Amino acid sequence: MHIFINFYFLGLLVPLVSSIPIDQPQTQASEKVERDYIIVLKNNISKRELLSHTVWAREINARFLRKRQDSGLVQGIEPAGVKKVFDIYEFKAYSGTFDSETLNEINRHKQVDYIEKASPIFLNEFKTDLTDEWGLSGISHKVSQFPTELNGTYRYDDSAGEGMFAYVVDSGVNIAHKDFEGRAEIGYDALHPDSKTHNDTHGHGTHTAGTIASKTYGVAKKARVISVKVIDRVEYKRNTSADMLDGINWAANDIVKKNRQNFAVINLSMAISYSRAINDAIDNAYKMGVLSIVAAGNNNMDIREENSSPTIASKAFVVGAIGANNRRWVDNDRIGSNYGDMVDIMAPGENIMSLGIENNIDATSLKSGTSMAAPHVAGLACYLRRLEGLKSPEEVTSRLLQIAQKDVLDGESLKGSPNLLAYNGNGL
Repeated sequence: MHIFINFYFLGLLVPLVSSIPIDQPQTQASEKVERDYIIVLKNNISKRELLSHTVWAREINARFLRKRQDSGLVQGIEPAGVKKVFDIYEFKAYSGTFDSETLNEINRHKQVDYIEKASPIFLNEFKTDLTDEWGLSGISHKVSQFPTELNGTYRYDDSAGEGMFAYVVDSGVNIAHKDFEGRAEIGYDALHPDSKTHNDTHGHGTHTAGTIASKTYGVAKKARVISVKVIDRVEYKRNTSADMLDGINWAANDIVKKNRQNFAVINLSMAISYSRAINDAIDNAYKMGVLSIVAAGNNNMDIREENSSPTIASKAFVVGAIGANNRRWVDNDRIGSNYGDMVDIMAPGENIMSLGIENNIDATSLKSGTSMAAPHVAGLACYLRRLEGLKSPEEVTSRLLQIAQKDVLDGESLKGSPNLLAYNGNGL
């Protein structure tokens, strides 16, 4: 093993969406969101049946539109019907904008399992002015070496995740940043599906991607980053859970299409209110061999009580955040790492320095939160897969739990979260 020592700095933001069943009221939503829905079909539906069903749904939408036109009821811009189609293993669904008559007709179809109302994405960013360097040290040193050796050094094998792929489903990635060394690329823009390029106008996606794979701040310094944009700072009030689902759908299928199941991971540093559709998508991606690393959330709550997605998806690997004091990260009563037995592992998430977007090539940014903890573990998944030849999601998650440092965190602060600190195995 060739051990490298790297000096770095180590950052928050958890996009928040709500997903509301068809029979529940929607509040504080734009007109677009009020009539946007996700329609999920039953598990036994084939690809051919999915295609046939969406053709039928378009015809139904057109029929009711003509009816309203003939009655002189059409005013302004009418619902567009089916917009996007999703296919992840047994999960078959589509999203679109429908009026109530069309939606009721769709809901009566025997192939429909359930319908969710798409909801707006809300971003809440927590910034910090401190400059404590510790995150990469925290996952590459034994806690017994704290604090004397926790001095900004990162100890790692020089394989460094080479040949691995991190799909960052987020606000986009500033792929021109020099610290990515040309290893970051545009994958997909759920907001503008026909576009071949996109920018990160918020900075959250670039920061998380930097923690995974940048030269200076990355856990897996030779891994590649695929940017999957599902939210935009300028238009975020019009970004919905359907966009998030579209990003997951694209990432999972791109991984499978390119035979990257044993070489790729999805990072989701965002959360939404309970969404059965998002949970089902994560679980079905796992069945295809695709691992999703998920942030625990920043509301300082038990995950079961908060009941958000995708943190409660059965196959999501959920990461809570700690500070350099080896306690669960908490800023105040309302802001802190979520906790409880739904958390799988803890990782550094306070005062994390990574890449920024203020200029195109060398900006940095300091953030805190579980959004920053999750990419540490996504980076570790890439790192360990390259170093040890791990393949399936089960092998990766089992190994992460096996080599995690046990019972080294302040147990009282964890509030039922596992006393497991993510670790790269250096020195084992």
